[in-house]
Amino acid sequence: MILFILSGAALYLRAYLKNESSEQVDSGLDVPIASGSNSDSDSVAVDLADLPAAPELPEHMDAEMPIASTSDNPFDSDFDGAAHLQLMRQNSREYNFQMAYRHGVRIIGYLLDNPDLTAEWGHVLLESGRPQDAVSALQKLDSKGSIKTDAVVDLAIAMHRSGDTEGAIQLLDDKLKGKSDVNLLVTKAAIIGEHPDTNRRVAAEAIFKNALKKDASLPNVNYWYSRYLMQRGDYQSSKIYAERALKAKPNEARFITRLGMAEFYLKNDARAEELYNISLRINPYDYNAWFSLGELYLSKANESSYVQDVRKNTRKALESYLKAIEYDSLHIKSHYRIGLILNGNGGHKEAIRHLMIALEKMPNDVPIMQQLSVAYLQLGDTANSTGYLDKILQLDPFNKIAATQMRRIKGDM
Repeated sequence: MILFILSGAALYLRAYLKNESSEQVDSGLDVPIASGSNSDSDSVAVDLADLPAAPELPEHMDAEMPIASTSDNPFDSDFDGAAHLQLMRQNSREYNFQMAYRHGVRIIGYLLDNPDLTAEWGHVLLESGRPQDAVSALQKLDSKGSIKTDAVVDLAIAMHRSGDTEGAIQLLDDKLKGKSDVNLLVTKAAIIGEHPDTNRRVAAEAIFKNALKKDASLPNVNYWYSRYLMQRGDYQSSKIYAERALKAKPNEARFITRLGMAEFYLKNDARAEELYNISLRINPYDYNAWFSLGELYLSKANESSYVQDVRKNTRKALESYLKAIEYDSLHIKSHYRIGLILNGNGGHKEAIRHLMIALEKMPNDVPIMQQLSVAYLQLGDTANSTGYLDKILQLDPFNKIAATQMRRIKGDM
């Protein structure tokens, strides 16, 4: 059983935390966990009583979006509309985009009537995890011919995150015709650098270098290039460009987080932890920074041979992942990690809850299904357990661990 639980784990840590904005679950994680039984007296599993309870997951608020006429002006009757606009902007400045959304949605008609406010609203939608809604709002703005560079960047990124990568690239190509805009150019490079086709990703390198020739001092150029280099596994170069971005803009939280990630991959854990905490003091709502901090603590737990250190760092990792889903209820990687930790420490019912959220977004992900099979088996539900094993073997007929576990279960039945 321990082998099967660990099967979703042994391939991960420092080599595979790629794109923090991606919703894909990594292929595994070497995490110190135990089987559902307590038969091993030397287990280093974290006591469930020591772990923070998983919070009630906030519902995704897409359904809250009312259908409002663009002619509705909430400022006609009282000052509530102006108050909501002020609070939307204030929360945006403080990076609390979920709260900014809650205020903006109250005055959506007014926002969509004004091009500048539509651009602000599109940014709030993008940053609050609603890229499709951002596309809808910003495309309407673009159709009026009144869209500015920052909004074009948001629209392209929103299209990319919604799955329309080719459309995003075409949009940027259209806007770049007849002019040289470094911000649009580097956004194109960043999107191509994450293209599903690995052969096309290579083209991003030349675009980044072209952008750097135009203006090597721009912080966003250095940040996105650092991100691209990290995805390619060149952590030392990624660190250099993250430092350049941070030098140009010292208090930008995402630049600090990116530098922390580079330090993590370079095995400078103390410096990485320091940078993550600095970033979170600036932007405590950054779910990606919380997730990265969780990865660091889980890595430290894996590398320790002392039971107390393992327990302490695993608990810190779980707390960090829970913060990530507090600010992004659909952060798939965090749900997977939470499920993995809980599953290994006897919290199988709670593990299923988080793993099912991850599986909804990644329905063919083998590590998620492996963990679900383990959880159901530990709860005595062999039908669901073997059901997930069947699906794994349909996707990967040569999966030895799933095949072995299936034989064991059927042998016990």
